[in-house]
Amino acid sequence: MIDLLVGCHHRIRHFTGVAVKLAHAQGTTEEEVRSAAEAVSRYYSVSLPLHEADEEDSMRPRLDKIPDEQVHHALAAMHDQHMAIDDLLERLLPLLRMVANNPALIGEAGGEMCSITSALSQMFTAHLQMEEEVIFPAIESRLGEHDRVELLAEMRARRQQGQ
Repeated sequence: MIDLLVGCHHRIRHFTGVAVKLAHAQGTTEEEVRSAAEAVSRYYSVSLPLHEADEEDSMRPRLDKIPDEQVHHALAAMHDQHMAIDDLLERLLPLLRMVANNPALIGEAGGEMCSITSALSQMFTAHLQMEEEVIFPAIESRLGEHDRVELLAEMRARRQQGQ
């Protein structure tokens, strides 16, 4: 299960990197711009919300029950960061769709995209590190087998519904 979560984090890092590069796209073909914008938009609007639901709806309620102040602090920070990330994505997704539909607009949208993707990259760096250093180890060491099995089943069910 931790492997599934870490895999999601690798994809978050990958697509955030693509988004940052796209915001700075110069000398790139329109097809490359369109393809990158579509891929990042699809990831942020389909896959990332599934991962966030894994954390908010499945992990958080279980970890909230354990008596560990560091974990509770990390869960509160995770929630706040999710809200801030979602706010940034609300601004970024329309720009990605616009550029996917008309790649020639990358020059016009690039400045705002650069600002948003830079903030998103910084936020994800801290967010993912905190989860990997505090929350994921707590899942392995503090949750019982029953909770871990249920958590994995919920994550898999989300992926089935999301297809």
